[in-house]
Amino acid sequence: MRLLHSIKRYAPTEEKAPHCHDDFVQLFYIHQGCGIARTEDKSILAVGGQLIWVPLNHRHHLKVLKDSCLSIIHASPDAIPYFHDEMGIISTNRLMVQVMAEIEALDAGCDQYIDSNSDIQHHYLAVFFDQLKKQSYQNDAYQSTNEIDKRLLPIIEALTIDPDIKLSLACFSEHCGASSRTLNRLFISTFDKPFREIRQQLVMEKAWQLSRAGVAHTDIALDLGYNSLSAFSHAFNRFKQDKASHKLAKNHNPLASVQQQ
Repeated sequence: MRLLHSIKRYAPTEEKAPHCHDDFVQLFYIHQGCGIARTEDKSILAVGGQLIWVPLNHRHHLKVLKDSCLSIIHASPDAIPYFHDEMGIISTNRLMVQVMAEIEALDAGCDQYIDSNSDIQHHYLAVFFDQLKKQSYQNDAYQSTNEIDKRLLPIIEALTIDPDIKLSLACFSEHCGASSRTLNRLFISTFDKPFREIRQQLVMEKAWQLSRAGVAHTDIALDLGYNSLSAFSHAFNRFKQDKASHKLAKNHNPLASVQQQ
């Protein structure tokens, strides 16, 4: 086996039992929705446009929330770069996001499963894997050393399925069986960030994904619940600046290249 690729759509939430692979590495690309990857000592939250790396012999399990769509890639260790000995998020670029969007659209438009060796998909995947060589292991993912509390899952689902800057914890208090204050404490204890920061980050990640896919900023602002284009532009520009600053700091950190080897 060199490379195997498949697309899976999840209507209800689905969770795999803990397992590991001793003959191939894995990549999970989130087309839409949300996946929570869990190892023995941490949980990682991945949303649309993000890529999860799972190395050889690494015990893990994946919970995929409802209305999500994932590309699942199995690869021989010598077929793609070996990013890290720990599971984590791999960076993506605009071309990768666009290519994966085309693959997902191609799959959605067919009544039968598209063979991974079909010419069109083969060429799209070749571009994706060529770009993969330029990517790096990320240390700034949403990680927690604890299992993610089930009361947070409906909120995370809502933020990933239909991100909205106006979404509030009060909307979920009755459904989750906890007050807004309790839910916010759970976000802080799980991700070291309050709900408001998580909401802002997930909304901006969605904006980043849509922008890279060529969607007009006016449409993005409306879709994400902003009252004005100027308010969205201010938040989005600050998000891009923070992203660029983080990347610059990482490139100047001599330990970063060591950690990726």
